[in-house]
This record gives sequence, C-alpha cells and structure tokens, in this order.
Amino acid sequence: MDQQAAYNEQMKSMCEQYINQAIKMHANGVDYEGVIETVDDDHVYVMVPVDEQGQFMSMYEVMAGMNQEQEQMMTSGQSRYGYPYQPYYPGYYPYYPRPRPYGWRRLIFPLAALTALAIL
Repeated sequence: MDQQAAYNEQMKSMCEQYINQAIKMHANGVDYEGVIETVDDDHVYVMVPVDEQGQFMSMYEVMAGMNQEQEQMMTSGQSRYGYPYQPYYPGYYPYYPRPRPYGWRRLIFPLAALTALAIL
C-alpha cells in the first residue's frame, strides 16, 4: 500500500466516525463547516448550510438560531416562572432576527484534499 492510499484510508476512517455530526474541515485552502453525509473510498460528501444569497453559513449561526427559536417557544408558553399568563402583550410578540439556513448544499471533496477535520 503506497503512502497516498494509506492517507486516504486514514481520512476515510476518521470521516466515518463523524457521519451525521457537525464538523469543520479544511480542504483546498478553505475552511468549511457542515455535516458529513457519507463517505466512500475516494470522496467525502458534506452538507453545508447556505443563506438566501447562496453564501455559506457557519454551523454556529445555525445552532444559535435554533437555540433562540427554542427559547422563544419556552417563553411564549402558557406559564412562565409559575405565572399563568403570557409574558408579552397580545399582538406585540418580540421579534428576534436569527440567521436561518435557506437550504443545504452538498459539497464533494476527494479524501486526498482534506488537510484537517474537527468536530464542532
């Protein structure tokens, strides 16, 4: 087994450990954040969140948006701190702008192009 094949096998096994988990990777001189979808013998398939303009978003922005959404659901419930009334005036619900992924883009990288991989 030559050196390149050994490197590909090492990167493949590392990527397989992180399937369906948020990761940050460095390939072709660029950092990407996303979720590893699948891995084959030569490539890794990564789903990357994009905004309305098609620009890549960081996983931190996506997760922060989810945390704000969960917080809104908790504070707009029927009871807050044991009090049985709404915490806000009817019709004046506070708006928290949050980045939301418009969609996901699948990127395919050759295993040989990966130089770093970290779980977020």
